[in-house]
Amino acid sequence: MNYQLLLEYYAQGTKINQKEAELLDLELYAQIESIKVSRIQGCLETAPDHICNAALVCKGSLWITCLAAVLDLVKPSPLLTKARGAQVHDSLLMNGYLSND
Repeated sequence: MNYQLLLEYYAQGTKINQKEAELLDLELYAQIESIKVSRIQGCLETAPDHICNAALVCKGSLWITCLAAVLDLVKPSPLLTKARGAQVHDSLLMNGYLSND
């Protein structure tokens, strides 16, 4: 199932089960790896406002940011592990999608 569709369902109030969360986690990992090699990724597009609201991130955020935020909400990272949102931010920063300003 497409991660964007799962996020759409989540924004409409459908809970994400454990299996779906695991698939989303794999998708997020693949996206983080793919942005290192290509600037043409759907995950780097701006997500719709209702998805950003459901993910509790700022309107105008990227799909990959929303995905990470939802995963942090439904399947928090283990103790002493960096949150997925922070991992995505760091990856976007290191690969030139964000600036330090």
